[in-house]
Amino acid sequence: MGDNGWDDGAITLAFSRTFAHHGVVALTPYSETVEGFSSVSWFLLNALAALARPSYDASILVSQVLAALCIVASTALLSRTCALLRLDRVFTTLTVVTFAAWGCSFSEASNGMEMGLLAAAFLILVNELLLPQPRLLLLGAGVVLAVTTRFEALLYVGLLALAVASVPGRRAFWGIVIACLGTVLLLSSWRLAVFSDLLPNTFWAKRWPPYAAFGLVSRLRGAVELPSLFIVPVIALVILRRSGFDLAGVLQARRRVLLILAFPIVGAVLTGGLIGKPWGYYGRMPYFAFPLALLLLSVVLSSWVNARRSTFRIGAAAGLYVVSIGLSMAGFPSGSLSAAFKGGGFGVTPHTYAESGRVFRRFAAAADLQHPSILTPDLGGLALTCDNFRLVDLAFLSNRRLAHRGPGALAEILESEAPEIIEAHWEWASAGRLYDLPFFRDRYLPAFGGGTRFWMKRDVAKAIEGKGRGCRLAADRGDIQEALRTHRYANHDLPEDRRAFAHPGVVFALNEADPTVGNLCEPGPESRTLRLR
Repeated sequence: MGDNGWDDGAITLAFSRTFAHHGVVALTPYSETVEGFSSVSWFLLNALAALARPSYDASILVSQVLAALCIVASTALLSRTCALLRLDRVFTTLTVVTFAAWGCSFSEASNGMEMGLLAAAFLILVNELLLPQPRLLLLGAGVVLAVTTRFEALLYVGLLALAVASVPGRRAFWGIVIACLGTVLLLSSWRLAVFSDLLPNTFWAKRWPPYAAFGLVSRLRGAVELPSLFIVPVIALVILRRSGFDLAGVLQARRRVLLILAFPIVGAVLTGGLIGKPWGYYGRMPYFAFPLALLLLSVVLSSWVNARRSTFRIGAAAGLYVVSIGLSMAGFPSGSLSAAFKGGGFGVTPHTYAESGRVFRRFAAAADLQHPSILTPDLGGLALTCDNFRLVDLAFLSNRRLAHRGPGALAEILESEAPEIIEAHWEWASAGRLYDLPFFRDRYLPAFGGGTRFWMKRDVAKAIEGKGRGCRLAADRGDIQEALRTHRYANHDLPEDRRAFAHPGVVFALNEADPTVGNLCEPGPESRTLRLR
């Protein structure tokens, strides 16, 4: 897969590397101090790996290996859960093999992200709760790991505590509650001290479009994301119940076990309904609940098979697991793998944004800028390859003012940061009406290089031109039109992006060989260069 996974994983890596090397929580040493990642525990784990100062490719590989190891650990813990539930060899094998082959796991590992760690945390909790006397130390460790891995895990942990609230003595209940409150207190104290905030910056950021998708259809799509991968087994159980299988009796007989397994699953469904259709691959947000859902399915199906054990029943049950594996392939990273086999393609990947970084470095070097400021929504691969840049997040997640105040704060950000380079496209530009802002219209002009279309500050472009290192070109030249038609973000922008870029009638380029179009500043049949004013 290489660096063709989802760029969000690389964003966390950038924060981890900066923290490991410089002791600040930021994308780069020159960027804003902000909690712009989704998982504190994953951030710290990768910061530990970053102490070895791995290269760009090695750091991505390490995160992928760590993610894969977390999924392997979850699989081993799942096997232990099957033993605690006294599932027989057939259903233990079906449960473990199904999770090992789960399509979403391949995406999570290739993206180098944290959901496998969250799954392991909940399996630790479930395994302890299934014991006659849960060990409070391990129970507390599972709670700490879950809450520090994902913010929304507070809901899942709370529901798990409710599942055991009726157990006499409430030892497990209070163990979970106290560990959860202690973890929240520590995280809140850290956030107040470092960021002057109580909640992750990503929480505030996702209240705004284009993240916020709170329509009915989007909420329903989020809510059914987990159940949709188990729709065939659910239909089969309904048919079995109508055929005489005492499903209610099974549920009642193993009520405590089923509550422990079901409550976090309910939490995943509720979270999906609250946040709507999430970003990323299909099945990412409820990933931690997949092993719990498989266990729930195994408990019920094993009762049906064992009531009148036969080869047919075993085969029918096995078929339901195979179908679920097939449905889970909706989350398999087929597109990313295809791009990797072709040497990399355009997408929301570190590969794409590292290429942007190479373009920006050329322009910064032409202007003799040591620490240029870049306003862009595309950060992970860029931050990992350009740690001398100051990166300003147009996508809100790593920008406190945009996260708290929304797109309306963009004008203030633009004026206070005055970035030398702006790369904007899609709704990231339209949400804050970037192209209509007076500061933007007065101080920036279109630029092109390395197949990348972006905006450069006029005074920086003028300084480059003054050194003979760049030129301003008429945008109606045939070669310029062709380059802009086939630029890297073509088909990933909006008509207003194209109109804004064409409106000034000029494009700035470097006076050097370009890997995609040659030297546009050299005299040629269509050459027309203009002086910057």
